[in-house]
Amino acid sequence: MTSSTTPAPVSARAAWWHAGVVVLVAAVVVTAVPLGPARPAAEIVIFLLGVAGTVTALRRHRTPQVLAWRALTTCLALFAASCAVEVPALAGVLPGVFGPLESAFDIAAYAAVVVAAIGVLRGGRRSRDLAAWADTATLLLAGALAVLALRGDEHAGVSRHVEMGIGTPLVTVVLLIVCVPLAMGRGRRSVSSLALLAAGILTVAGYSGRIVLGPMRESVFLDPLPLLAVAAITLAGRHPAVTMGRRPDSDQDAASSRVLGLGAALLISPALLLLWSIGHGGVGYVLGAGSSLLTGLALWRLLALNRERERVRAALAASESRMQLLLANAADVIAIIDNTGAISYMSPAAESLLGRPGSEYIGRAAIELADPRDQARLRAAVAEAGAAGTEATGFVDTDIRIEHSAGGSRWVEARISGKVDAVGLHGWVVNLREVTDRKLFEQELRRQATTDPLTGLLNRAAFNERLTEATAAIDAGSPPAVLFVDVDDFKSVNDTLGHAAGDELLLTVAARLSADVRGGDVVARLGGDEFALLLSDADGGRIRDVSDRLLAALREPVELAGRPVTVTASIGGALAEPGCTAERLLHRADTAMYAAKRAGKDSRALLGTAEAALL
Repeated sequence: MTSSTTPAPVSARAAWWHAGVVVLVAAVVVTAVPLGPARPAAEIVIFLLGVAGTVTALRRHRTPQVLAWRALTTCLALFAASCAVEVPALAGVLPGVFGPLESAFDIAAYAAVVVAAIGVLRGGRRSRDLAAWADTATLLLAGALAVLALRGDEHAGVSRHVEMGIGTPLVTVVLLIVCVPLAMGRGRRSVSSLALLAAGILTVAGYSGRIVLGPMRESVFLDPLPLLAVAAITLAGRHPAVTMGRRPDSDQDAASSRVLGLGAALLISPALLLLWSIGHGGVGYVLGAGSSLLTGLALWRLLALNRERERVRAALAASESRMQLLLANAADVIAIIDNTGAISYMSPAAESLLGRPGSEYIGRAAIELADPRDQARLRAAVAEAGAAGTEATGFVDTDIRIEHSAGGSRWVEARISGKVDAVGLHGWVVNLREVTDRKLFEQELRRQATTDPLTGLLNRAAFNERLTEATAAIDAGSPPAVLFVDVDDFKSVNDTLGHAAGDELLLTVAARLSADVRGGDVVARLGGDEFALLLSDADGGRIRDVSDRLLAALREPVELAGRPVTVTASIGGALAEPGCTAERLLHRADTAMYAAKRAGKDSRALLGTAEAALL
């Protein structure tokens, strides 16, 4: 059985306890250990406790900021080494050797601080990221200028020169450019980042106090501050929040942090003036204070503008979210057609209507969605909408069929806006609502209103409409004609065989009449056992030929109620003449049919123009 070698994660409570131990040790060192070789020897314990905290960030928490925390670990280890060599130097043992060595360790430690800051700035960035290079260059330039501004008193000791002339400006620059944005930036504020900010503030406060008030190593207020900074670094490394890294939660958070970092970098210039003034005095104090005030006001306005931008962004994001929610749950399809007639946007509802996601239609010509039978009508509607005005003043409604990806077509009601010319939208906005069920219902109502429910033929009303159209403009060379057909002795079939047999007979008659006419001719049931045929482009010879074929077809026996039955019909026909109305033409055919019945049934009577009988 093998045990896991992965150490258990360190809790937040353990981090606070570790930092508390560092604070306690620092308090004991400052208050109980006298100045001299014993003081730096005791401080070694504090720096080693700090090293233990930063190592935890690397090994136990596995922070993604590896370079930064390795550099911080190195920095604390170098300060511990500096304290170690300071002990013999203060004891008078080879001061010419251990004194410079101490300063070398301190300089290396401050260099490690800069490396740690670079690691934070470049954390997660690509090698070709210009923004990361710009941040790094800003840090290095600001650090160099700060060291130059406060290069120290030439007559001061080497150790004090390193602390005041190198350490203080470098830590100040890191604090402004790295620690402040790291702790205050949106999307990554954590205990670890706030602790690092506190460490930077404590260090700068401790060293700056010595710059302003003089070398006061024995000061009860200033001595503990750099040591307490080690406690803050320990808390940052031991706390689980260190695993969060520096990557922002969103592009907006990254933009806010960049603004904050830029604002903090703006404070470098007045800080340099103040640092320079400390060494040179004179009007530099006024320039430094005024520059700080001016930069502070500009930074305040910059942050205020950034907050306003964030409020606008949040409102815009909320509006966009509401719009996306409405579009995602809307049954209607919203489409945007650009000036070229191509689809530039289609809402999610397109998938339920067309069978494919709306994104697959982007770039396609909108006219291709329409059924070929309706494309001309769609073009006309778009042209009319374009002339109607803008989206606020005009739109056009039209019903068209669109093709489904699985085959077939569906009816939609299309509302087309007037041509829009706005920011980000140039073309037409189209709303598509499926109305297939409504169209089918309307078609069924029309069918019921125009057809005979038993035979499926046109009824009297529909036949009269078609007859009116045919007689609106009569060509004397090829006039229309009407054949009026009445089944002989139909009542006796109903009486002897029943109404079901009578209905079956009517269906047979309707089928035989429809089979003996051209495609452009019209067959209708006028009611009961009466039928009518409208023959287009007829003449005397044609109505005789059709009448004879119909009489012969109707004489064919039909099986009704299980037995063969032979029926006949009487047919009356009439040719239309110029000026003849639909009512008159139908009346003439009806009169001729009664003449056929009087002549003995199973016969025809046909009238030509001018009431002339046709043989």
